[in-house]
Amino acid sequence: MRKCRSHWSQGDRERHQRRSHYYEGPHTSHSSCGGRTREEVVTPPLPEHAAAGSPMAMSVDFKTYVDQACRAAEEFVNIYYETMDKRRRALTRLYLDKATLIWNGNVVSGLDALNNFFDTLPSSEFQVNMLDCQPVHEQATQSQTTVLVVTSGTVKFDGNKQHYFNQNFLLTAQSTPNNTVWKIASDCFRFQDWSSS
Repeated sequence: MRKCRSHWSQGDRERHQRRSHYYEGPHTSHSSCGGRTREEVVTPPLPEHAAAGSPMAMSVDFKTYVDQACRAAEEFVNIYYETMDKRRRALTRLYLDKATLIWNGNVVSGLDALNNFFDTLPSSEFQVNMLDCQPVHEQATQSQTTVLVVTSGTVKFDGNKQHYFNQNFLLTAQSTPNNTVWKIASDCFRFQDWSSS
């Protein structure tokens, strides 16, 4: 399980600082597109997998790839829940055009349906207590770079009691020569409250 940075021990922080030469860190991009602000999780280009290289070189490339993907996932989680709580109308900008959301068993597909669904939700206060992420093997995703992100925590929707929740995202990388933009391909949200009976 990967820990959120806010829960890192001093040793974890020191190891992260020593590794920081591998990766500059993701950042939020605010670009103007037709007068709208667009938030994205952007990282430097992902390393290409060397088809014929030494096992050590391939191991370092894969480790760099995993670190970069997981840091993008951490940045994504911060952006996603802040946007959900404070700027919900911008939330669908984090999704692919044909993304699917499963919310407590109810399926919502496509940006228009997602916009309509998010508009119906009351205002929220999310608290993420756990974050885990791992790359999905390229054979399972037709060679599309994909990361599984799992979160859990608590949420309080206006007018409702606080609930525990679990949420899984499949993030897919949209790469250009200069950077990688991560988008949600699939999102599964579920309340995790225990039955009181």
